[in-house]
Amino acid sequence: MYPNSIEDIRRILLSINIKETARLIKEFIRDYFERVGAEKAIIGVSGGVDSSATLMLTRRALGKDAILALIMPHKGITPEEDVQDALEIVKLANVEYKMINIDKISMNIKSIIENTGISLNRMAYGNIIARSRMIVLYAFANTLRGIVVGAGDKSEIILGYYTKYGDGGVDILPIGDVYKSQVRILAKHVGVPEKIAMKPSSPRLWAGQTAAEELGADYTEIDPILFALFELGMKINDVLSLKGVRGELVYALLRRIKVNEHKRMFARIPKIHKGPTIGIDWKFTIWR
Repeated sequence: MYPNSIEDIRRILLSINIKETARLIKEFIRDYFERVGAEKAIIGVSGGVDSSATLMLTRRALGKDAILALIMPHKGITPEEDVQDALEIVKLANVEYKMINIDKISMNIKSIIENTGISLNRMAYGNIIARSRMIVLYAFANTLRGIVVGAGDKSEIILGYYTKYGDGGVDILPIGDVYKSQVRILAKHVGVPEKIAMKPSSPRLWAGQTAAEELGADYTEIDPILFALFELGMKINDVLSLKGVRGELVYALLRRIKVNEHKRMFARIPKIHKGPTIGIDWKFTIWR
């Protein structure tokens, strides 16, 4: 029997066993780090809840000496509050960090492209910013025999609310099976300050950008819908009949999930050989 209201589902969503979740994530990070023989975990820290929670979990899993945090603000886009929050969390974690301004890199790419005669829109430039950060993260990872630890959560991954080969370009996603609303609880559990844990979400790819405005709702409203669909296995009509749910939001989220499916898939490949094809029937695993 399914719950009757969206509020009932929210209560179930927030009843996650935080101690067990933190333990599983720490074991996952430690196991992957040891299996690949990495020497450094490279983490981009934005001052938001996801990267802060990921940093603190990785710190607990590996210790401070195995981590390098990169703070990569963009002048005119990244609020000073985010920079200060990022500095606060890396100092709280007591890990090595570097501050790299990303605006010169991103604007140089933009200038080179626009010199060909096209004008980049806001979204295109925002994605250049995200991909510039990915380039920097991997430059450090390649040089320091490291892995790039991503900070995407399950809500963002389901919705495709991230940049392909940008913040989606990482080696592992420790909180990738934890919904945004749950990440806020998890963040406080691992020592992230309240003001960071509860800060409104934003990718910060242009000035004034907020997730709630772009998605049409805050995650407090979005997450119970996603949870109902993907964790409780409710059919769309059952979700639409829930007390307190906005039907137009459900349809908007479903459209976004469908349109962004390509972000969650390996690049499509045509089937030519009888043997396994990557992304179609490839089942080989390196871990035995």
